[in-house]
Amino acid sequence: MSGYLTVCHAFNFSESYAYADKVRKAIFENDFPVDPLDVANDLEVQAAKPQQRTILHDYIDYVIREDLSFYFGSGGWEYEDVTPVFAMLDSHGIHYMTLEEYVAEQYRDDETGETVAVTNDLMDKVKFQYLSAYLEDIAMNGLSSLLVTEVFTLLFADREAMKAFNLRIADSLEERTPRCKYWPKWLERALFCREKGLCAICKADLTSLFHTYGKLAIDHIVPIALKGVNDPTNLQILCGKCNGEKSGITVVTSNSMPVFW
Repeated sequence: MSGYLTVCHAFNFSESYAYADKVRKAIFENDFPVDPLDVANDLEVQAAKPQQRTILHDYIDYVIREDLSFYFGSGGWEYEDVTPVFAMLDSHGIHYMTLEEYVAEQYRDDETGETVAVTNDLMDKVKFQYLSAYLEDIAMNGLSSLLVTEVFTLLFADREAMKAFNLRIADSLEERTPRCKYWPKWLERALFCREKGLCAICKADLTSLFHTYGKLAIDHIVPIALKGVNDPTNLQILCGKCNGEKSGITVVTSNSMPVFW
């Protein structure tokens, strides 16, 4: 497999569209269940310098984990309440022991390797232990990490959503963030890919500039002067003309993008 393919993610959008819609509605309606800054993994570092684990990643992770925890701990909890989680694990190809396999392992003799006959009564006795001590951890760690990647990818392409999200961040910040002086190459590649090689505002073609290692104008959607941060979600690529004309106190972006045909 080539070096390019090893960094690809095999997307399964079965649940990701729903979670992306949920997060997007919260962003545009300014109806967050929790302040994104309160669940940021390392806000000071994330605001100061672009990190691959963004503030939005952390907020998405919170939303997904809260949703998954509901399946495992809702009022009047029944084993059948977790059925949607099994479907999500299956659709994303995440391996897990079935209840029957889990019971067999729990009662397996370490020396002989033998186990008991797994009966319905025995499974009924162990099923809640199976969910709380085994399956919940797989869902929270294995499933959540995959969903966060997919939901972030969907939302990061929406610059208007990124603008609204970062306006909320700016509104919650108490102090202005210092301007980052260096942009990592992985960030330049990511923004160039998202922008499809075009200026985010006027759509000027920037591919020749990128391929000749020219200097790309990376711009803050919410300016530093308005308490914008250096998080990748607050950045876009502009042509030199748009970057020069954009004021340091105006919030400008666009969701205009080329269509396939």
